[in-house]
Amino acid sequence: MATEVSSSGGSRRTFPWRVAALYALALVFLGVVIWRSRVWEAGDTIERVGAGTALLVPLLSIVISVPLALRQREVMLALGHRFSALSLAPITYYGNTVGFMTPAASGELLRPALFERSFGVTAPRAAGAVLFERLFSMYLFCLSALAGFAWTGVLPVGAAIAVSAIVAAAPIVPLIAIRGLGLRMTALLSLVPGFVRRRLKGIDDAAGTLEALFRSPRLAVSFTALSGAVFAVMLLQFWLIVDAAGHSVSPAETWTVITAATLAGMLSGLPLGLGAGDAVMVSLLSAYGVDVKEAGAVTILVRCLINLPTGLFGLTAYLITLRQRSASPGREQTPEEAGPTLATGADRPHVP
Repeated sequence: MATEVSSSGGSRRTFPWRVAALYALALVFLGVVIWRSRVWEAGDTIERVGAGTALLVPLLSIVISVPLALRQREVMLALGHRFSALSLAPITYYGNTVGFMTPAASGELLRPALFERSFGVTAPRAAGAVLFERLFSMYLFCLSALAGFAWTGVLPVGAAIAVSAIVAAAPIVPLIAIRGLGLRMTALLSLVPGFVRRRLKGIDDAAGTLEALFRSPRLAVSFTALSGAVFAVMLLQFWLIVDAAGHSVSPAETWTVITAATLAGMLSGLPLGLGAGDAVMVSLLSAYGVDVKEAGAVTILVRCLINLPTGLFGLTAYLITLRQRSASPGREQTPEEAGPTLATGADRPHVP
């Protein structure tokens, strides 16, 4: 959307309302990050953490961008796009940040438009890729939560081993269901009323993209491995905070706290999950032997050392993504700037 403005020379130029709105969202995002972190409640708690931990934990929020970008590259590669991981890092980091900060990852709704704006990938195709990434990553996240919980001591060792074996094999279940059983997501669209399909332009393309990605064995393996790296960084961050606060919690218990609190915050339906995730975190830490008051201090440290830096890095990534366009108006992006154009027709590689 743009409004025409007359210049002194008689020519007319337009005011970029759409661009202004995108940058206005950045200010909203900044306010949300500060409000969500509730940094004003930190008080003396932050002083209990050593300088090394206070520096390392936020830096790990940058390190996590590496497996995230590599994972996004694998998704786009399966669709025939050869974008570099470096160019995908900002949009991927932004998507991961809003995905975990908003209920049901609703903040991801903007990412397909950003893919189209910055990389030339059509919005329906980008929507299918984003939906795959969100669905499969959440599926793996829940599986890892189950595996972690199994090793907290609630199950016998034999049962924990059995659960872990099932979890290890579970990532290929969607592949078997869609490829082995011949399930087709595009066929499911026939259940959608015609007037709805006409209003949702590109839904067929999005469904086809989603199905193609779930049919790729290579993508299933690489996506699972890189997601494991992401989860490992998250585990290390939280464990460092708990350890710095003077408490001993096992890795399995640590991961159970992280996954349960994250899922509670995302699924609570509350604005940004505010309060729900914190309550679960305090409750579980208390169950694992941490005093309630101390558990509350850990929660504050998580806000200040993980949530706040991650939100600020996500805001920076969003602003970089907005600028990932041709440097000169009217000039097409070179392959170095945005990767090759979208493969179409005969030159589009087959996705197994």
